[in-house]
Amino acid sequence: MLWYTIRMQRSYFLFLCVAFVLVGMPSVLSAQFSGGTGTELTMAKTPEHPRPGDSVSVSVESYNIDLNRSEVHWFVNDVPLKTGLGIKNVTVPSGRNGETTTVRVVAIGEDGRTYSSKVIIRPAEVNLLWQAQSYTPPFYKGKALMPYQGTVLVAAVPSFSRGTSVMSAESLIYTWKEGDDVIGDSSGKGRSLFVFRGSIPMRPKTISVTVESPDHTMVAEALVNVVPVAPRLLFYEEHPRYGLLTSKALSGRFHLEEDEVRISALPYYFEINSMLDKAISYDWQANYNPITTERTPSVALRRQSEKAGRTDLFLEAKSTDEQKTFQVAEERLSIEFPEKSGFTSNEATPVQ
Repeated sequence: MLWYTIRMQRSYFLFLCVAFVLVGMPSVLSAQFSGGTGTELTMAKTPEHPRPGDSVSVSVESYNIDLNRSEVHWFVNDVPLKTGLGIKNVTVPSGRNGETTTVRVVAIGEDGRTYSSKVIIRPAEVNLLWQAQSYTPPFYKGKALMPYQGTVLVAAVPSFSRGTSVMSAESLIYTWKEGDDVIGDSSGKGRSLFVFRGSIPMRPKTISVTVESPDHTMVAEALVNVVPVAPRLLFYEEHPRYGLLTSKALSGRFHLEEDEVRISALPYYFEINSMLDKAISYDWQANYNPITTERTPSVALRRQSEKAGRTDLFLEAKSTDEQKTFQVAEERLSIEFPEKSGFTSNEATPVQ
């Protein structure tokens, strides 16, 4: 009986507590929202992180006053820019790198009350440069592209100034993203380099970086799209006197005018250091028969009879790295030779 009485007393006490909370809740909620739902004026700028010389659109909104019925005054560095009824947008140029531009707005409501706000524009800049670790021949004028499953180095080159002083790249904060994912291990102070490797399936990679000054007053952003490509082979004639004739690639059909020719292949965009790198293998075929004596990127061919004919040359090159199975390429060439009387055969790789 005593236990039952104590239990009833506790239940009554809990009921009184709950009732007190429920009665007091409306006044609490009313107190939370009695001050309004925002500041009088809210300003925004586009782009959010302008570069030097960009045109910046500055806008103002309000949830407390009707700006369409208010007299609005705009100032840039305290110099009047524009005045009128309901003017909610202006465009101003950003200054030089690190130069501060203050855009201020003053709105006079219908009740005569004055509201003001300001936004500061301080431009900064960052550029992204990327380099694939792939092979291109000497004097190649193009860019070394990213091969399938390839590795790419991306470098951020910031330009942050404060007055006449240029901020060092090591003092800035870098946030790297691959697509929408922040790469925390590569982000941080002074982390201006980012390395990534292509994955399967092979898709374009969007790499972006946000660079910020330590005091949060300057921010710059940049992104780059890197598209992976399949490695490729190109055939060239290797002349005994002039060397490799890279001015014209051989494709389709090649007419053999002399008794012999040396054909060399250049392996574009493989992850190798040179044509003879052990990280790549070469498999030649002539008329679908393997040329087992040739394991280099070049092969010597010589006609063996005076009759006209054709030889179908085929080469497959592939990476020997098991992590780069998609770095493979092949090329074909049809070598045609006319009839030639009085020809004396010598031992050599046949053209037949």
